[in-house]
Amino acid sequence: MIRSALPILLCLLVTFSCALPFADLVAQSAAKKRVLYLGDSQSIGEFGKTFDSALRSSNLEVYTVVAGGTSPYYWLKAFHSIPSSIGYWEKFPDGERRLGYIRAVPKIENLMERHKPDIVVVQTGINLYATLRSKRKEQAQNYKEVKSLIDQMCFAISQSGAQSYWILPPHSHESKYPAELQNDLRDIMREVVTHYKGTVFESQQFTKYIDPYPATDGIHYGPDESRAWARQVVTHFSSYMKMKPGQATPVLARALPLQSSAAGNRGMEAGRVIGDSAKPSTNEPVTLVLKLLQKSQVQNVNEVEYSNALGLFEYEVVDDKKGNYQFDRIRVAHGIMFQRKMTTAGRRKIGETTEITLVPFDTYQNLKKWKMVDDLRPNFNLPIYTPKLN
Repeated sequence: MIRSALPILLCLLVTFSCALPFADLVAQSAAKKRVLYLGDSQSIGEFGKTFDSALRSSNLEVYTVVAGGTSPYYWLKAFHSIPSSIGYWEKFPDGERRLGYIRAVPKIENLMERHKPDIVVVQTGINLYATLRSKRKEQAQNYKEVKSLIDQMCFAISQSGAQSYWILPPHSHESKYPAELQNDLRDIMREVVTHYKGTVFESQQFTKYIDPYPATDGIHYGPDESRAWARQVVTHFSSYMKMKPGQATPVLARALPLQSSAAGNRGMEAGRVIGDSAKPSTNEPVTLVLKLLQKSQVQNVNEVEYSNALGLFEYEVVDDKKGNYQFDRIRVAHGIMFQRKMTTAGRRKIGETTEITLVPFDTYQNLKKWKMVDDLRPNFNLPIYTPKLN
């Protein structure tokens, strides 16, 4: 009985296989495409969740790494490790985690070596506006610096043989970032990415920031708007995938020669790393001349329950003594109260100028046990530093 049924079974299998389109059979046997998805704070909420879910539902093997406040300064090995204190999310095929703080944002070169992606999706740009309009350099130098950062990211992706797909910044409120500035960044990113045979999604064409400013931050969209933006990207990315991107075309010439990095970490020349020995430690100090713009403070030390407290201050960078800090503003966690007495830093006046040597806040782990007074408006562009102990 069993023997007589075998021919029928074989015939059914052959018939079923022949009924399937050849392309479907190929798709079934092909290995899943690997996608590395990197994002900044725009990807932490509904935009990132919507886009990530769409990738996973498309039979792709997805590795998502999102860190608030990031830009190429954070992702590239050429710059020292920087913490993210405004949200971190990673989701891999074998697990997921969300953290409020991460000591060092992972480097793109390490992520690519570990996960070996076929396609790298990069959602970034908002945090480059500060660099683009910095008053510490001439405008042409700012533009050159931003082009160099995008170039280094594209070069790292291209060198691995992966394709790159860049999600450019959505429209921001034009009282926050003027339209001309937004268009300049879009043009820079598009120029460099396309030089490396990458693909861009021009988010400004599909988004419009309509919430009031400064009642909102002028940058981040609400859940409904974020999902609508993500759906537009999903449609574009689906079309991109149907083109069956293959190996990246080798780039014979860099988009531009690399500058010495603004963070002063590695000497670069014509796209070649001169040496690793110059790379500083993770907690490399910066020495800055600063003008106090705003500060968090304890109004009455006799009314608080704690004896020691930190306060978050925001300064304008007047001068960078070591040339290794990339932004025109900085936020500093000062000890403003010690043993229920106001410190010298706590009594500092708005507009006062001072020179301070600073290190990243996570350098001194014991400070995290102190009460942090922070009534400043959230700023997703700036890392937090603290004065270096002698």
